Amino acid sequence: MTFGETRAVQWWVRLVGVLLLLLLVFLAYVRVGAAGFIWDDESHLTQNPCIVGPLGLGDIWTSASAVYYPLVLTTFWILHHFVGLNPLPYHILNVAFHAASGLLLWRVLVQLQVRGAWLGAAMWALHPVLVQSVAWITEMKNTQSAFFYLLAISCFLQARDRKQNGIFYWLTIFFFVAAITSKPSTVMLPVVLALCLWWGEGGIKQRDLRLFLPFLLISLLASGWTIWEQKFHSHATGAEWVQTPLQRILISADAIWFYLLKLIWPHPLIFIYPRWNVNSSGWLAWIPLVALLVAFFRCSIFLMFISFATALSAIISNISPAWGRWPWRVPALSRPWKKLRSAGYRSKRLRRWVSY
Repeated sequence: MTFGETRAVQWWVRLVGVLLLLLLVFLAYVRVGAAGFIWDDESHLTQNPCIVGPLGLGDIWTSASAVYYPLVLTTFWILHHFVGLNPLPYHILNVAFHAASGLLLWRVLVQLQVRGAWLGAAMWALHPVLVQSVAWITEMKNTQSAFFYLLAISCFLQARDRKQNGIFYWLTIFFFVAAITSKPSTVMLPVVLALCLWWGEGGIKQRDLRLFLPFLLISLLASGWTIWEQKFHSHATGAEWVQTPLQRILISADAIWFYLLKLIWPHPLIFIYPRWNVNSSGWLAWIPLVALLVAFFRCSIFLMFISFATALSAIISNISPAWGRWPWRVPALSRPWKKLRSAGYRSKRLRRWVSY
């Protein structure tokens, strides 16, 4: 059975599902229309010389002023050209990206034949941990990257249909580049695509390995570029970022449990939490890692793979001083990987529900 062989459902049922999901998302975020610009909106948009002058579109892709979200700043540049610095259109676009991502997640779960696909997508789209990304203009880098990330996954699954695999495979690469240039945290896409094959086809054939080469190359290039940018442009160096490799591994285990617990019970949601001071010589610091390993070895093969990918993503984000900048300073920041990983957690719990 291929990914394209999903259950046929009457068109009006899907239409009702689409309209209801869109209605729920826009009702949940209707109050962001009254919000304005906050915090680092000025460095990314309202006082960014690439957006408001004297620089321009070309400098977004060629200068350090773009930070490392060039496609998001391109979106800002285009919107500023038409609406100026009126915050409302930016908020509307941010909510629209999020709503579209909810629909795409529904589509991906249907392609993977996960039961409860609509309910899983709705729970993800309405979860409180995503409010920060959707209600904050600067965090369009999360919503826009999630949109292209899910588009890439959907196209990859569609490419498994041998009759139309060519165009959808190249569309997958195109949308992956769009996601990475929106936010490099999406570098984990090759692992997610491998998980999708594992889930849908029971394994990864040797001939399929070559399909992942372009994605791995893009991920490596984006990772190196971002580490360089964070270290030499954002100055992610000094005592504040100094941690031993063992501390980074222990923090990675802490982060996985922290995110999972926040998905189950998000209150309170705070932008900056107290810094985690991990003492690797104390036995308490090892409990999260040991618990993670126990869960890992007691899971089924697929869930073991999921646990490995989750742990790997957290370890990668902590393994260098540059990438380790945010996970321990702002552990509950609604980053794209947290957004997308939360979809995976909930879809597994809902796989027994009836699917559209």
